[in-house]
Amino acid sequence: MNIGFLLWYAPDTNFRHAANRHLPAHFPDRSEQVWRSTRTWQSRLVPSRPRYSASVNFLMRYMEWSCALYRAAQEHGMSQAEAGALVETVMSDVYQPVMAAVFKLSRLRSANRETRVKWLFGMLTRYFFSSPFVHRHLPSETGVSFDVTLCPQADYFKEQGVPELTPHAGCNLDHLLARECGVELVRTQTIADGSEYCDFRWKFPASGEEVTVKNSDSRVR
Repeated sequence: MNIGFLLWYAPDTNFRHAANRHLPAHFPDRSEQVWRSTRTWQSRLVPSRPRYSASVNFLMRYMEWSCALYRAAQEHGMSQAEAGALVETVMSDVYQPVMAAVFKLSRLRSANRETRVKWLFGMLTRYFFSSPFVHRHLPSETGVSFDVTLCPQADYFKEQGVPELTPHAGCNLDHLLARECGVELVRTQTIADGSEYCDFRWKFPASGEEVTVKNSDSRVR
């Protein structure tokens, strides 16, 4: 089993390892200070930590650390945009091994990509991105389609006064999953950009066609 997959279940350790892989490049002489500031910010966020199901709680711990790093990076001179990009890079490191491992595990279900993807997204929305996430599943002849009508990630960052962080810590990482699964994610709106819902349209490639993952979000990268 991939070590990155196992580390997912230790959010504090996993996020620290990922962050410290990237902080020296951005703060050559102050990376340790930035990480100490991140820990300080995280400790301030603990009392307001939301409580959901076990799976969503793991996810929200990563949102907590993302918020802390975002605040700390700006405190040490990064612009808002630079701090957001740093969080996205760190969270990409955190998510990619998990996404790769989960898709490999889906082979136990079937060797057919479409069957695997449908099964995987069913599992993710039912057991991982569970309540208080709210999904509206839609029929689709070319892939998997659903809307997210309530997102606790967006709510959390809004409550913390950093709604602009939601795409970097959450939304943009969905494209990593699309690449790992060999499908295309087409999304035109998100709750993070002020829309009523996020429209997820995961499209299977035509037979024999190479997948080019496009970013179709009009307002979210």
